[in-house]
Amino acid sequence: MPAQFTNGSLVATTNVAPVSGVTIWRWLVLFPRKWAQAYKVARDAEMLRNAPREVLEDIGITRKDVAFVCEHGHLPR
Repeated sequence: MPAQFTNGSLVATTNVAPVSGVTIWRWLVLFPRKWAQAYKVARDAEMLRNAPREVLEDIGITRKDVAFVCEHGHLPR
């Protein structure tokens, strides 16, 4: 593909690649999904933080593990 040269002021001075309309629409479609996923993770983390001891024992995790996962996003090694 041959290089395109321009002397238009906006195109010549920007260091940002042009964004197509398709990219914007795709982002707008995926944004609610990402927001919903983040909401579910936050909701589940809050439920585990406030869960009774018996529920955590039934699952097989400790409060220390819950606090670590909520802070770091993974189990301790």
